[in-house]
Amino acid sequence: MELMIRFIIGAISTIVLGLITNCIYDKLKNHSSTANRKSGFELSVKIKFKKK
Repeated sequence: MELMIRFIIGAISTIVLGLITNCIYDKLKNHSSTANRKSGFELSVKIKFKKK
């Protein structure tokens, strides 16, 4: 049972580490290029407030 828990935790941590590495690579690549390309994880959010 303990071996299966360690295996699951190891698999999840490997996936999370890969995703974090991919995000960091995308950010570094976007800053070094002259084009304003955005990675798939970035969202543009605009919020407008109305005064009453």
